This record gives sequence, structure tokens and C-alpha cells, in this order.
Amino acid sequence: MGSSEPLRVVIVGAGFCGLTAAIECKLRGMHPILVEAYPGASSHGDLLDFVRNAGRVFESWAGGKVGRRLTEVGVNAAKVLGFYNADNQLLREEDWPQGTDFQHVYAGHRGEMHEIVYEYAKEIGVEMQFSKRVEQYLDTDQERGVVVQGGEKILGDVVLACDGPRSIAREQLLNLAESKVNSGYAIFRAHFNFDDELRQRPGIQEMIRKGEDSVRCWVGRDMHGFIYTWKNSQDCAWVLTHKDETDIAESWSESAKREDVLKHLEKSRFPDIWREFVMVTPEDRLIDYKLVWRDPLATWLSSSKKCAVMGDAAHCHLPTSAQGACQAVEDAVAVAMCLQKSQGDVPLALQVFERIRFNRSHVIHQASISTRNIYHKYDWTPEFVDKHPESLVLPLFPWITDYNVFEEVEKHYDHLATDVKSGKQGTLEELALPAGGSYDSMEVAESEPQPLTEPVALVPVPVMV
Repeated sequence: MGSSEPLRVVIVGAGFCGLTAAIECKLRGMHPILVEAYPGASSHGDLLDFVRNAGRVFESWAGGKVGRRLTEVGVNAAKVLGFYNADNQLLREEDWPQGTDFQHVYAGHRGEMHEIVYEYAKEIGVEMQFSKRVEQYLDTDQERGVVVQGGEKILGDVVLACDGPRSIAREQLLNLAESKVNSGYAIFRAHFNFDDELRQRPGIQEMIRKGEDSVRCWVGRDMHGFIYTWKNSQDCAWVLTHKDETDIAESWSESAKREDVLKHLEKSRFPDIWREFVMVTPEDRLIDYKLVWRDPLATWLSSSKKCAVMGDAAHCHLPTSAQGACQAVEDAVAVAMCLQKSQGDVPLALQVFERIRFNRSHVIHQASISTRNIYHKYDWTPEFVDKHPESLVLPLFPWITDYNVFEEVEKHYDHLATDVKSGKQGTLEELALPAGGSYDSMEVAESEPQPLTEPVALVPVPVMV
């Protein structure tokens, strides 16, 4: 790279991690090249939310314009999130973040939100190459980049692999075999639109409130689910995490059968309101998505230190972390800032990036298992919640949501860069910043009834909290 040439950053994957990295690199004077297998912005998914730690990134773009557009399509008029058990008893209520903190907090249909971020990337001139499936990563002294289907090479100075849970970069750049483990669970998902007739059905009206959005969560043995209605009750989404023994594909397009959803609801004795919502869901909108666990990585960097895996490619969260997309956005901002600050020293930038992100990401990643088990393995009653008021919550603690990635990189880049340059010794866990907090407050005392089934055996990675 010549001294007057902008850093060429090859970014694989145009999800929220890749798009955010491309936007942040472009805003900082680099030349990002976004490579994506799909033909354009993705419409896949149902409901996705970003709380303050990621939302402040969107709010920072275009003088707040991107944030305002995200707010317009979001679940903003809900006041509370209600937790219910399988008997439909109200267990507790907590403020719905998107209804009480409009600044930096966004929730809505994933496809609509992705389109908004994609349009901003186009507006600022990010180079995006769609319909190009990456088949090979290149990381040699002579060539660094990717080879796409058909043989075309796209080369740069640094490669950021944001290619999702099924990343081929882990094998090709980190020399890691696929480590996916069936978590024992899958998630039925659906997003569709209500019409006037559907809104009048008695079982549906419970979630319809004039001028208000509705969000509820139900917890039961080996199952939990959320139902959302928003946009004046025009949009509906629901997600239902359930036990799974089948070999379904890890794909957004794996269709589900209504009868299968109903069988799981009956087995877990979920309330009639769930049956009502499933019955009005168009069957072609039903998805069954396998929840696959991947072991934490020992490093996110290739041996050259000029390529990195990020987002779900590095730390694929289960939905119960409530932070998967947010952590991907944090990754994207941190790596762009470190590349800018390094002034062309890519290995320095990526090593500092990894030390800023590693422990925080791993603690949040690992907690998605423990949070799911808390939801699923106890008989939740109002009395049990009174005994354990900190256990049945969305795990959005201040140390997670108040985190400001811009400030953290500014605060820590220089001293971590000094550590890298001086060759400071230690494990990555020891060299990286502490995670900043824990999930200890959610734990249920050991004297309480134990889980019915053993959780998936996972190999823990020690981290600094």
C-alpha cells in the first residue's frame, strides 16, 4: 500500500457486522470492499433489536438520520415486557427498552432494518460486490483477499471475515475444523402482517392495544417464546425456542410445519394464546432454525495478523444472550477505529482490536447457554419469581448496555498498542481488557430443583471479568 493510498479492506459478508465495518472504514478514509453471496440487502429474519451499546453507533451516522429511520419502523410504542409462565400467569413486568429509552435503542423487522443500514452504505459510496460467493481466502505475502465463485480474485491489505456462523474463514484462515455442536434446541420463527379480520379474533385481541405495541415472553420447561405486535398492530412476529432432536439445516429458509409447532406447544402445555397466533400465521412464513453452538475461539486472527474473523464467525451467540447483533456491531466499530489509528500497521491494529473485544465478547457469548437454562429448567411461578427476582430478566445489565465502543477504543488503544509492540507476555485472556461484568445475579441457588436434563457439555474458556 502506497503512503497516499487508502487502506483496502476486504470485508466478507453484508450482514450487520460487515455493513457496519464497511461504513465505519469508509467514514474513516479507508477503501472497504464488501463481498456478499446474496444479490442485495437481505430480507431474511423476523424481529431483531439493538440496545444502547450498538444503537449509539447507528445514531452517530448522518447526524442521527439513520437512527431516526430505524425508529420509524420499530417496536417503540410498547411500555413493558411481560413475563408469563405456561399457565399464562403474569410473573413480572419490566420496562421495554425500546419504549422507555428512545435514544440509541431500536427493534424491528430484521429485513427492514438491514435495508436502512444498506441504503446508508450506498449513500456514502461503500463499494459493494453482490452475488459473489467466497470460495477461498488468501493470506500470503503475495496476495491477501478472497477468491469468489468463478475464479475472480478480490485483493486488499486486510481481510475481515464477517461470514456468519457457517464461516469458512475459521478453517481457511485460522486452520480450525468445524466445531459446531447441536445445542439440543431449535427456534420456530415467523413474521407476518395482520389484517382487520385477524385483529378481531378473541385470542389475538389480547395482544392488541390501541396506540401501543405489545411484547410478551412465556417461559416453561424446555421452551420459551416471545410474541410481538407493532406498527399499530399491523406487524406480528413470534419466536419459540424448543427442544430439537432432528437434523434440520442451519438455514434461514428451512420451512416448518404448523402441526409440528402445535405439537411442541401441546407437549410443553403452553397457553391457548400461542395456538391462536400459530393458527393465524401463514404456513409459508414458518421457519425452523437450528440453534447450533460453536466453541469459543482461542484467537480471531490469522497467523499473519492481517486477517480477522468477526461477529458470528468469531462468537455465534444463542438468542438468549440478547446481544448477538450488538456484539457484532461493537466488533465492526472497534476494528475500523484500530485500523485508522494504526496508520497502516495492520498486524498492530488487529492485535489491539482483539485485545479490546476478546474477554467482553466471550463472557456474553457463554452466558447465552446459562440464560437459556434459567428460563427452561425451573417451574416458574409468581412465588418463585419473588424468591429470585433477578433471575427471570432480559440479561441487559448496565455493564453491557452502557458500554460505549467509541470511548473504549479511544481510552485503551495506545496502552494496548504499547503492549503489542513491546511483546508483553501472557495468554490472550490475560492481555485483553476485562469483560467488565458478569451474570452472577441471575443464578438460582443450588438448593433449588435441579435441571431435568444436563446441558450440552461445553469446554469453558477462562476470561477476565
